[in-house]
Amino acid sequence: MNDLFVRIRFLLPSLPRAEKAIASALLENPEAITHLTLAEIARESGSSEASIIRFCKRMGIRFCKRMGYDGYSSMKEDFIRALAEGMEIHSEDIKVSDDMKTILKKVYQSNVQMLSDTLVLADDENYEKALDALLKAREIHFFGVGDAFAVCQLAYMKFGRLGIPCSVHSDVMLQMMTAGNLTSEDVALAVSYEGRSRNVVEAMKIAKERGAVTISITKMNKSPLLRYTDISLFTAVNDLTVGRDKVTRRVSDQFILDALYLGYTTKINKGYKKQLQKIQTVIDCNKI
Repeated sequence: MNDLFVRIRFLLPSLPRAEKAIASALLENPEAITHLTLAEIARESGSSEASIIRFCKRMGIRFCKRMGYDGYSSMKEDFIRALAEGMEIHSEDIKVSDDMKTILKKVYQSNVQMLSDTLVLADDENYEKALDALLKAREIHFFGVGDAFAVCQLAYMKFGRLGIPCSVHSDVMLQMMTAGNLTSEDVALAVSYEGRSRNVVEAMKIAKERGAVTISITKMNKSPLLRYTDISLFTAVNDLTVGRDKVTRRVSDQFILDALYLGYTTKINKGYKKQLQKIQTVIDCNKI
């Protein structure tokens, strides 16, 4: 797996059209950059008219800077190194002809790829900010719908065992009521794959208006959710699919939330162990 291609795929959905064409061409034919000029790559991407090529060339320079490079030559050097190291493993879709052993292998590879790519996208400063916000929070409230709600519910259970006031609701009205009652001492944490779930975005908007620190876990670096987000934690964009159903996308969400939870437990006072033992005693009463 190579970090360069992960970063390009992550940026791709949010790029302007001309820059997106260049990025797509590089992903489809990464070897091309080793012998083509930027204008030639623009032409390969379908921008054949001279005026469009010139425009794409200007966009290409900006694209290099978005990627963290001073210019085309430095990006070209990184591409050459990436190709020498080898391309990353791509997740394969499940086929009707696949037996269970093949499916298990594909799910395993997809999960490993998702976690590895999410780690590449991790911004150390943002993760430290997120952890610091959670440690200072009076209350922590989770927002998500569909399978994102399931991830939020598990996080709620983990933080709740520590005795931290927190909540998660599947009902839209309860989500809005919770967001409306937040203060500057609280944290609102949203999980949304594309950052476009209407009630999650609305809840985060309300939370931000109330002064709460807002944290979002999402794959998109440009979405309605990010307008109301103080701290963004990004997940990888590749996923294992069956038709249009994205099956493994929540693995990276859980990865991030588990890391935040473990970071939290290492930073709070040692009383949390006694609290966990007390809660476990209560839970054990339900065993037969």
